[in-house]
Amino acid sequence: MSGPRAISGVKHIVAVASGKGGVGKSTVAVNLALRDACARWRIGLMDADRLRPSVAMMVGAEKAVTLTPERRIIPLERFGIRYISMALFIKR
Repeated sequence: MSGPRAISGVKHIVAVASGKGGVGKSTVAVNLALRDACARWRIGLMDADRLRPSVAMMVGAEKAVTLTPERRIIPLERFGIRYISMALFIKR
């Protein structure tokens, strides 16, 4: 078995996870991203919570996600953070 594959252009990955809901994972993730964006790091934030995605609300997302002609997702950007959230794909 081989080790993890590198993602081109990505130096560090930080995962915020817990087996329990409502413990502040999204809040911690957004605040870490904001801290690092203030340090002028290039930040990508992915909210993969399919039940209660909240990153889009926390950063104040105002528009829908768009796709390239090749059907690739173009992340939104706010406060220097490029982000994508399941909330942008599900209807409530």
